[in-house]
Amino acid sequence: MSGPLPLATLTCRKCGSVNPMAYLAPIILPGDPAGKCICIPCADARGWLDRDGNLKPGITL
Repeated sequence: MSGPLPLATLTCRKCGSVNPMAYLAPIILPGDPAGKCICIPCADARGWLDRDGNLKPGITL
């Protein structure tokens, strides 16, 4: 019997933080244990989020 699949280790593409609590745009390739994402603080610092923490209209990741 096989167990659950392990979650990929995500690294922020902008700041390099590992496994951020909240993130956007995860990229995980099959069979690769490491993935990339953009953490919420980096997205906010770049002005991509509105007051409520949602992506602003016209922003695509």
